[in-house]
Amino acid sequence: MLFWGWGRGSVHRQVSPDTTVLRTYRYVSLMVVFTVTWGYEYALSTLTPHGWATRPVSAVEARGLLGGQDLQPHWWRRWSLVVGLGAVALLVAFVR
Repeated sequence: MLFWGWGRGSVHRQVSPDTTVLRTYRYVSLMVVFTVTWGYEYALSTLTPHGWATRPVSAVEARGLLGGQDLQPHWWRRWSLVVGLGAVALLVAFVR
């Protein structure tokens, strides 16, 4: 069983048949279930005859391409480690 880990992840939304907006992030996980994410960056991937070409874009440009919407990982992926540690702290406080 994997107890803890870290790495990079991404979420994406296709805005046209040949264009995708990506949001990459870094994460730390505990027991694969509890994670926290940070270090968000946007990128734009465009399909070319040679494959996908990716370039970084600003948050303003990415939101414009997404129609004003924000592209975030699921809240559990973003904050579950904080929620889990808070639950453990409450449990310890009430047991005493």
